[in-house]
Amino acid sequence: MIKEIIQMSYLIVVAGITLLIFLFYNSSLIFKRKLAFLIGVLISLVMILCNIVVYMYTGTGRHIMLMKLFSAISYSISGPIMLPFIFVTNVIKRKVRIAVLSLAVFNALLCFISIFNGCIFTFDEMGVRKLGSLGTIPYILSFIYVMLLLTASMNKFRLGFKTESYFIFLLSLFAILATVMNVVFHFRFMISGIAVLSCIFYYMFFTTETLTRDALTGAFNRHSFYKDVENMKKHQMFVIAIDLNGLKKINDTDGHDAGDKAILAVSESAFEVLPMKCRFYRMGGDEFEILYPGASYTDVELVTNKFKDAVAKKGYSIAVGFGEFKKGMNFDNVFREVDAIMYEDKAHIKALKLAE
Repeated sequence: MIKEIIQMSYLIVVAGITLLIFLFYNSSLIFKRKLAFLIGVLISLVMILCNIVVYMYTGTGRHIMLMKLFSAISYSISGPIMLPFIFVTNVIKRKVRIAVLSLAVFNALLCFISIFNGCIFTFDEMGVRKLGSLGTIPYILSFIYVMLLLTASMNKFRLGFKTESYFIFLLSLFAILATVMNVVFHFRFMISGIAVLSCIFYYMFFTTETLTRDALTGAFNRHSFYKDVENMKKHQMFVIAIDLNGLKKINDTDGHDAGDKAILAVSESAFEVLPMKCRFYRMGGDEFEILYPGASYTDVELVTNKFKDAVAKKGYSIAVGFGEFKKGMNFDNVFREVDAIMYEDKAHIKALKLAE
């Protein structure tokens, strides 16, 4: 028995602990993203521990109450094990994130109540576990979480993050396969194992993407902007400049954490409203750019208005300027003109506030 447990879980546990060590000493990831990975790995390791205890005593008729307790923990976290990945994608709306957290809490309550009434799972006198009358609920919730991952994948694709989109899609597919193998074929350590491996590969993805991504917002960085401009100069596109209003005042009065929160509000709004063709960049500080190929003036006006409204709903405001670039034009001239229009909008917004 012990030999089988070691064979099935040793490599997964070692991989998870190694990643924890890397996360504690990695300074390239922002705290929010690092925390999501830490939670993901810890949940996976706890789930492995629960599976080991249940596996050891199944069919022995011993320690049934202990098996019920560890089963309650395992069923509580088997679906939410995907929540850190949903959160780290940064493209799922806050209301949806709160809703799935509420579902996770509801599921956990049912699982611990099941210790006494067997609604989710039950054990016979020999310690063999069976599903209760509500035993499908954790699996239904897991399906919801997978659907959210697939939604995140589509949102990433829409925003131009195609590599990450494909990665999240594969992660979702492997999670589905692991669940099927667990439920249908009764393979052990599949869900926790795929969770640990997903944490490792997603972590590796983010660390390699630091060359092209902004660490705080997940948007493309300045280097990516100029690289994409060179590739897109052969085609028509709109250049959109965005600047967050009042960042200096926020930093001076409320601190840089509040400033980072305001910057994140802009990037989150961009991820919510920008159409598939747009490429979103953080140039540095409170300055952002968007490249929108194949768009009309009406398209851009509609998108920028939506963008402003989305940021306003989060309690902040942005200044926007945009202009059209066509093949043969001097991009630097267009870029300067767009920047000047953005600063005009900034001055106009400031004048309106003073008039109030």
